[in-house]
Amino acid sequence: MAEVIMPKMGDAMDEGKIVQWLKKVGDSVKADDAIVEIETDKSNAEVPADSDGVIQSLSYEAGESVPVGTVIAVIGNGVPAAVTSAPPAAAPVTPPPPAAAAPPPPVAKSNGSTPATETAPRTATAAPVASPVAVATPVAFAATTATDFKSYDSFVGAFPENLGGSASLIGAPIVLGAADTAAPSSTERVKATPVARAMAQANQVDLATLRGTGPDGAVGKADVEAALAGGSPVAQPVSAPPTGLPVAAPVSAPIVPPQAAAIAEGDEVQEYNAMRRTIAKRLTESKQTIPHFYVTAEIDIEAMFSLREQVNASVAEGGTKVSVNDFLVKAVAVALVENPVVNSQFLDNKRILKRSVNIGIAVSVADGLIVPVVKGCESKSIRAIAKEARPLIEKARDGKLKPEDYTGGTFTISNMGSLTPDVENFAAIINPGEAAILAVSSIRTVPAVVGDAIVPRKRMKVTLCADHRVMDGAAGALFLQSLKRVIENPLQILA
Repeated sequence: MAEVIMPKMGDAMDEGKIVQWLKKVGDSVKADDAIVEIETDKSNAEVPADSDGVIQSLSYEAGESVPVGTVIAVIGNGVPAAVTSAPPAAAPVTPPPPAAAAPPPPVAKSNGSTPATETAPRTATAAPVASPVAVATPVAFAATTATDFKSYDSFVGAFPENLGGSASLIGAPIVLGAADTAAPSSTERVKATPVARAMAQANQVDLATLRGTGPDGAVGKADVEAALAGGSPVAQPVSAPPTGLPVAAPVSAPIVPPQAAAIAEGDEVQEYNAMRRTIAKRLTESKQTIPHFYVTAEIDIEAMFSLREQVNASVAEGGTKVSVNDFLVKAVAVALVENPVVNSQFLDNKRILKRSVNIGIAVSVADGLIVPVVKGCESKSIRAIAKEARPLIEKARDGKLKPEDYTGGTFTISNMGSLTPDVENFAAIINPGEAAILAVSSIRTVPAVVGDAIVPRKRMKVTLCADHRVMDGAAGALFLQSLKRVIENPLQILA
């Protein structure tokens, strides 16, 4: 048997989403055949089989998000049993007579004070049909979810009281009446989608009163909408447990002041895709852990424009022309070689000077941002940079970048001026793992003093956003001084 796992396709990737299965149970596959398409925080990718065989099981459905390293499929040598024969018909289930309370169930060991969680991958087989439980029969928690806590003298309670549970002595069986499991009494314990939970909170709907129609009985958006319209199925009220059952004494929950609804009627709730979640996580991490400082310079680009026209005029028909951004990438590479402290990284109270200049180019995509990396810019000509950057940018917009295309950067350029002519100045957020990012504004024709005259000139402002743990303001100013000199004397780029 060979297991197919959710791959880690990037340092920031924690989970992947199953977009679609390209093979089904019972299909024969060969090594390197694509079996599933996944969505990562950067792009969509196909996951291949590692060996020849037959698909035995698919553990997740399309649309589900799966943690990195989790088994998502199994490949074996034979035809899976589920394909060769249908399971025998189940015998009718006869309710058993009422019984006395069940003995305490076995518990799973945990290394800490938190419950042990089920880590085995899901399989495609259905669970056996359980016998109905009489109302008077106590129901004990399953062994896979119960926990044998470490022995702490001062610790009492198996369920967190702030989650609606009640205190229990360690070692005592945790037993609830069967009626107690019919419907949760706390909204926080009801299975519901994030959209449904948000709608319910905004409209003061108790999720515990609804009967979910989603997978595993989860309350969905449609269930909440139906409740607001007055037509939703309502969960049966919970009856009191029969007399004589061991039930822990209730503990009063802390009083929480009511909060104003964050979502008003008519507002649209948009689920984040993997890319947006990663952007939110990584950039929050950057602003909270990296002390940013900013240095701005205005650069005259008349000479660069003139040289670019000359370079492109000599390009054969169908050849790759160089853009303003290509000139910027090469100019930044020259300035980084002259100021290596800017091309570095903060790590464990040390400064790591990077051997190579690998420049990331921020590319705006649908509802997101991705940064493909041109590696070794210090030793590449401007034409070579242009030939490499163009297909990378196209792949970024098409969502087809591979991990090697967007990892390994040492410095990033965010050229917002290429999107609109109206960006006078802005600051960017440093990509974690780097020491700085250059924010490039729009090229604008402004009055400038040249000699003794005031003349119109094409100029742009650039802002270096730098990590103060790695460098001080003087280092940032010296970098911009080098960059300004190179751009205003662009023949140095071609040297």
